[in-house]
Amino acid sequence: MSNPSRTSRRALLAGAAVAMVGSARAQTSDDPAQLLAVMERYAAGLRWGTVDALVALYTSDGVFIRDDLPAAAGTEALRAAYRQLFASLKVDLAFEIKETEVAGDMAWLRATSKGRIKTLASGVEATESFNTVVIFRRTQAGWKIRCYVYNASKGAGTPQ
Repeated sequence: MSNPSRTSRRALLAGAAVAMVGSARAQTSDDPAQLLAVMERYAAGLRWGTVDALVALYTSDGVFIRDDLPAAAGTEALRAAYRQLFASLKVDLAFEIKETEVAGDMAWLRATSKGRIKTLASGVEATESFNTVVIFRRTQAGWKIRCYVYNASKGAGTPQ
């Protein structure tokens, strides 16, 4: 037969452990490192030209806003935009995250990127730089890109 005092302590300790695990999960889901992981997968998708892997990083109503081109909104438009991109370019960019913020089920980050862009038709390869803002939404599957906006860094050559 167990001691009621000991049983109460065990229940209290078990409850505290559950609360700590729940608290750790909540902190982890707000961890900006998860946004960085999404951006690492995004860079790999660009490098390998994997349309489906890139589209999978977006919410179903995600938007890709590109320099000098119409915005692509929704899964099929995103798929078409990335197919178009990879039909003409080979992209290898490295992202440098400048700042992140998580607020509830939304988050954003600002980054710069620099890397090699090869125009497939001509074979010309150049180093390019970009400024980027990415808005994320928390989903049941984790953080997804809700809106990705970039512009080429012209002039000084070094994005800020």
